Amino acid sequence: MKRLFLFLFVAVLIAGCATTYYDSEGNPVPKEKMNQLRTAAVKAHLGEHRYRIFVDRMYPMRGPAVYLQYDWGMEVSGDSVGLFLPYFGRVYQIPYGRGGGLSLVEPLTSYKEEPMKDGRRIFMTTRNDFESYQIVLEVFDNATVSLIVNPSGKESISFSGVMELNDSFTPKGVKTSKKHQTSFMKL
Repeated sequence: MKRLFLFLFVAVLIAGCATTYYDSEGNPVPKEKMNQLRTAAVKAHLGEHRYRIFVDRMYPMRGPAVYLQYDWGMEVSGDSVGLFLPYFGRVYQIPYGRGGGLSLVEPLTSYKEEPMKDGRRIFMTTRNDFESYQIVLEVFDNATVSLIVNPSGKESISFSGVMELNDSFTPKGVKTSKKHQTSFMKL
């Protein structure tokens, strides 16, 4: 009896983990099509230099990884970058009256993109009144992200997360209509 119960529990758990995507009209979308749409959305965001990254895990240089429970991340909009990230690590210089996290909105001083397997690697630099920042962002086709921030007055810190893709996608050459729009709805 215990084995039957355990088998049924595992079967229900596996069935519950299966994700089905639906378009705006409620029709199921195949997994391959969703992967193509996700890859196209990632490339479009990177091409426009307008994207938002939400991180869910922090990897300090010293100590264990930390799961993050709030909306931490970064945003690139044209020629500017905004960081709203927590920070744990060694601080070498701290300006009077400042502290806590990596929080800034500043213009980018450089932005370079290069291809890598299954994604793009982006090198950015920016500076505020107190320190400069080197940022390395790896964005994969499935919208997962690896982020390394190297401030001049602190130890380097890494994060992992996802790129926000709350968009409607329209295939090239097709006029926008509800029939051809697909959004990420999970059920």
